[in-house]
Amino acid sequence: MSSHYRAAVVGGGVTGLCAAFYLARTFGRDRVVLLEGSDDVGGQTRTSRSQGFVNDWGPNGFLDREPLTLQWVSDLGLSDQLVQARSEAARRFILRGGRLREIPLSPPGFLMSDVLSVRGRLRVLCEPLVKSRGTETESLWEFGARRIGKEAADFLIDPMASGIFGGDSRKLALAACFPRMMEMEHEHGSLFAAMRARRKQGRRASAAGPAGTLTSFADGIGVLPEKAASRDDFEKRTGAAVSSVTRASDGYSLRLASGEEVRTDAVVVALPAYAASDVLRELDVALAATLQEIPYAGMTVICGGYRRDKVGHPLDGFGFLVPRREGLRLLGCIWTSSVFDHRAPDGWVQLRTMVGGATDPEAVKLSDQELLAMFRREAGRLLSIDSDPEFLEVYRWKRAIPQFVPGHVDRVRRLEQAESRHPGLALAGNSYRGVGLNDCVVSAHRAVERISATAPR
Repeated sequence: MSSHYRAAVVGGGVTGLCAAFYLARTFGRDRVVLLEGSDDVGGQTRTSRSQGFVNDWGPNGFLDREPLTLQWVSDLGLSDQLVQARSEAARRFILRGGRLREIPLSPPGFLMSDVLSVRGRLRVLCEPLVKSRGTETESLWEFGARRIGKEAADFLIDPMASGIFGGDSRKLALAACFPRMMEMEHEHGSLFAAMRARRKQGRRASAAGPAGTLTSFADGIGVLPEKAASRDDFEKRTGAAVSSVTRASDGYSLRLASGEEVRTDAVVVALPAYAASDVLRELDVALAATLQEIPYAGMTVICGGYRRDKVGHPLDGFGFLVPRREGLRLLGCIWTSSVFDHRAPDGWVQLRTMVGGATDPEAVKLSDQELLAMFRREAGRLLSIDSDPEFLEVYRWKRAIPQFVPGHVDRVRRLEQAESRHPGLALAGNSYRGVGLNDCVVSAHRAVERISATAPR
């Protein structure tokens, strides 16, 4: 049995759903098929709803700075369901010396903050005097230590790396993780100068780029893939795992695990890098080998529900991150019910805790009881909690987040060269140019543009 399409999308996560949606607008709904190996779409961007709790499995939202994401939301008819984080969520905390300390949002506040020592703060103020000499292989920690000092790298850069990438700041490449920051250093000579220049332009930005506001949906971030899957914009097939992609006389042949063949003029591979490597090995050995070079970090997400009177902390903010120097296994804790409305029933709170990452790969093997014991031991005192949650859901991802280690920029260049060898083929997803939901949408649009321009006619 075989069928022929104008374009096929392999992978039904957010990237694949977005790519299929816009490919169908270009070629027609009957000419585009999305193939997903599991029984449901959405990947890690899913939400469960139980006993009045709204539990995000992976990401909990996106920053409203990316027009392409907002346009897709609008095209899906979801704009009226968007919700923004509460204003209180602007307050964020870092654990240092066994105590939660608020991260200052302004330079004057930073001077008075105890997140860093007086000496550490003075070192940060010397940043404009540091010469620009970054390279593509410089790590986040090395960049931070060079520009704002080792103490700031340990207690500001390091937890940021674990919070965004689940990564080790000493092993993540600045040029791949925050290319705009590297560009700003080269363009302005210092991060302080870059921030001043952007403020003159009227941008609400930090040195790392536009900040934006954390945004989700009233019923959780999973609403996005759920809505995309519920429409008939293109053909969707779950339980349709692709085993291989090879060239055919009329484009590409996709062999499914069931033995079925799908023929297509063009194909978007929107799988994690390791899975994309498996399906593309017969097509291009060198391409598959490059994809295998991209490592992943595991992550465990613990969604716990507590009666409000069982939590002594006011939970008046977004949550906290834990620098690795503090010696804890927890990476951080988001006070979800303080960030968005309707995430917990009245009189209850929800805490969303992350464990694992690149610095603790064994954490994904811990049982629920071991995780709860760890939480009570490491966070119970900080939040004045002396009991287990009355509601609990745990999500384990053995390979959750791609790690942009040194050499990643070169790897992406080689992948782009491989794409050029195969007109009508596009790689998409968060394995290449950014790990957030916005990055997935941007990657999907890049794939659509490439397919539209290079697919055989």
